[in-house]
Amino acid sequence: MKIRKQILQLVLSAPLLMCLGAVSGAQQIGEQDLPTLSPPLHTALYPEVMCERCIVPIWDHGYLLHVEFDRDPAVVTMYDRVGKKVLEARMEPPGAAKVTIQSAGATQTGGIVAIGGGIMTDGSGQRFIVKSDATGRNIQSVEVGDFYPRQVCETSDGTVWVLGFESNYGDKADANKNVLRHYSFEKGLLGSFVSLDSISKSYDAGLHVSAPRKSFLSCSKERVSVLFWSAAQYLQIDASTEKLTRWRVAMLSGIRGKAGGFAVTEEGRSFAGLSDFSDQDNTRTTGLYELKADSGTPVATLVPVAGTITKYDPNKIAPDDTFFYLWGADGNELVMERQGDGRGLSWARVSGPATMTTKFAQLQQ
Repeated sequence: MKIRKQILQLVLSAPLLMCLGAVSGAQQIGEQDLPTLSPPLHTALYPEVMCERCIVPIWDHGYLLHVEFDRDPAVVTMYDRVGKKVLEARMEPPGAAKVTIQSAGATQTGGIVAIGGGIMTDGSGQRFIVKSDATGRNIQSVEVGDFYPRQVCETSDGTVWVLGFESNYGDKADANKNVLRHYSFEKGLLGSFVSLDSISKSYDAGLHVSAPRKSFLSCSKERVSVLFWSAAQYLQIDASTEKLTRWRVAMLSGIRGKAGGFAVTEEGRSFAGLSDFSDQDNTRTTGLYELKADSGTPVATLVPVAGTITKYDPNKIAPDDTFFYLWGADGNELVMERQGDGRGLSWARVSGPATMTTKFAQLQQ
């Protein structure tokens, strides 16, 4: 894989220009005020799990995790930041006969935490969270009842947060409609948060949680973050006090398509990858944005990272270093996929916080 050491050339395409042009006079955001992305600091190949028609892996706590779907749907494999497979584990609770894992994350100690469902040896069905140690031995599990888990992550205290939905949320008035749950392997359910009705009241509201790239869950040292991209909502929960803060995401003109990943760095900066397609001129636009969510303001703003916004013909090869997807964070570095990475990932750091003003946030609304 080619590792580019030269400084990346700044590319200001139409969406970035529209963003900058949205503000005039003294409030104008100059190019010098935007955060910038470093050249690749590290690259790694993952040819076994990053391929066409492969199940998309998950990046979490410094590891890339792959959930099997054909060989054995209970198996999760884990790779380190240099592309080496460090763990393969069959994730199943005690008494399971047949299991399918939905998603997985990495534990603080180098093990795996996985969510899924299956048939037990007594014929009953069960949905669960299961945890392994660093050798792949399953050490803890907890049932989640009628809750369909979709995403999972572990915090520094060893508890886990799960994003999902109640199976009967549309049928029973007394159903638990909260989509974010906090579990302990010793005590079970510790709390539930964020009503599905507060995200959307539409008949298909569950898609905001269940559909791929509609929502993203991240656990960092001090907070749990959730981006409901399709509902334009962002929230953070203090991991120690469980205090919830919520923002509406102000969408940028020209970028209303798919979310291409989400990450929260160790220092607490939030980023999202975005992509959109224009039927009018048959072009795709991709880019990396910082999600600025300040306390005391109800609106979170999207700030483009200079040099990452690219507009290209999807029927042709994208320009070198075109940003494609944000996999997550590794400390204060972002893990991403760019043109030229092949079946691999590259690491880079964003520097220079954007100088956003309340007036700019208002103009974005």
